[in-house]
Amino acid sequence: MDEAIDLRADDRDLPSHRAADARSRFLVNTSQEIRSYVDDIVANTAEVLDSELTLEQRGALVGIQTSAASLLTLVNDLHDVSRLEDGDFILEETPFLLRRTIDHLVKMHSSAATEKGLDLTHEFQPGLPDWLVGDPGRFRQMISNLVDNAIKFTNVGAVRILVEGEQNRVGGITLHISIIDTGIGIPEDAQERIFEWFTQGNTATARNFGGIGLGLPMAARIAGRMGGHIWVESNTGVGSTFHCTASLHVGDEPDETPKIIEAFMAASAEIPVLVISDIEEERRRLVTTLGESSMSPIAVAQLEPAFGAMKRAAERESPIRAVVLAMEDDPFMVFERFSSALADRIPVVITVPSGKRGDATLCRQLGVAGYLAGPIAPGDVGDTVRAVIQLAEQGDTATLVTSHWLREGRHSLKVLIADDSPTNLRLTTRMLENRDHSVTAVENGRLALEALRMGDFDVVLMDLQMPVMDGIEATAAIRAEESRGRPHVPIVAITAYDDRQRCMEAGMDGYLEKPYRPQELFETVERMAAAVEQG
Repeated sequence: MDEAIDLRADDRDLPSHRAADARSRFLVNTSQEIRSYVDDIVANTAEVLDSELTLEQRGALVGIQTSAASLLTLVNDLHDVSRLEDGDFILEETPFLLRRTIDHLVKMHSSAATEKGLDLTHEFQPGLPDWLVGDPGRFRQMISNLVDNAIKFTNVGAVRILVEGEQNRVGGITLHISIIDTGIGIPEDAQERIFEWFTQGNTATARNFGGIGLGLPMAARIAGRMGGHIWVESNTGVGSTFHCTASLHVGDEPDETPKIIEAFMAASAEIPVLVISDIEEERRRLVTTLGESSMSPIAVAQLEPAFGAMKRAAERESPIRAVVLAMEDDPFMVFERFSSALADRIPVVITVPSGKRGDATLCRQLGVAGYLAGPIAPGDVGDTVRAVIQLAEQGDTATLVTSHWLREGRHSLKVLIADDSPTNLRLTTRMLENRDHSVTAVENGRLALEALRMGDFDVVLMDLQMPVMDGIEATAAIRAEESRGRPHVPIVAITAYDDRQRCMEAGMDGYLEKPYRPQELFETVERMAAAVEQG
């Protein structure tokens, strides 16, 4: 067996149960402490990334953010290991949408796949029920670990997710998810070992690809808790197929969708967008930005593969709704070549590092739908894409959407934030104020309750874990006052963990998981406020 980490090495003098308890407490306390610091790193890096930077500076910060995100994943996995060991790993039973859950998962991994030049696709067996009952967070984690593993060990080709299932007579379904890659493959003598804690296929694999061997064992344990199992078929140098089964209940589509699921559906309602850019760094940035704006970006470097990508998207019944064009050479000339080759008109947004006098006039003459010149504010790319799509649906081909157009049409909101983290409070306040929203910031739930008694707010952002009064207690108190006649205010949960069930039961309207980027914050806040205005 290859080298593995033995967490029991220093516990030889302790009884086994005391050693296990000590390990669990150590892992829980350490992971929580590390996570708070990593959250700060990710949040601060995100803020700087959304400012004007040179390509070298942006590349360095992206590297920091990537490393911090990897560390955060490792910390979360270690926390889950401790919960499994001490028996505190409880699965929820809540309704969720199968297709939207998988769609959201694919969006999460699309940037990593695009960066390696891989095609990441997914398909569903016809006739599968959409509403299921189970633990959507753990289900997504299980599949995500397998997809992450496939992308990690695949350098050329594709990763494909196939979702199948078989219903039984008692209202249940056994899902069978296959993750098929064209990667390096796994030797036959290592195919069982990779599901053991802290173990990889061999020492060369650990050295070349990194990791400490937690993703696959965690996925296998979750599958076991869901009444299924995981196995692999693989040939060295050809690729691997990981099979995963899970037993879930088939749910009935509710007459009134729970608010937390409704918010999740809205956040997962991805818009297929094509990115065309011959600048690798810009291509990655746009994919990340659009992905965080609840869109499904497909990125290509030149016009020729762009037409193929549009054809494949149409064949998958997910046609491209808009195009973002960011070319190093004359983007207007490229736009003319692109639009002249299309049979149907599609809205195109052009982005440039810096604007020139006369660009807006030229855009209107050519029929460009949107134009953004750097520095581009956080969220403006996603907002522009949504705006040009809406205008196109209304038959408006004359309006040119610009940063000024967006600012003029955006409502300023009054937002209340309750969070005991000074860093998160400062960064979230700055993000929203840069978006021209008015912010009141407090450190705990009791102060949030007092602020609501003193004035009206459009949205409340509520951290779950705070001293004096936590987010759940504060939400209960706010809803109690609303039952006596106070107007309803949308409350969005802020949490570092997957607490959707608790949020739903507490009466919260939305969900925002730390660390979040500006686009995610803006979308959530503005969507919640708009829902109240629309009644």
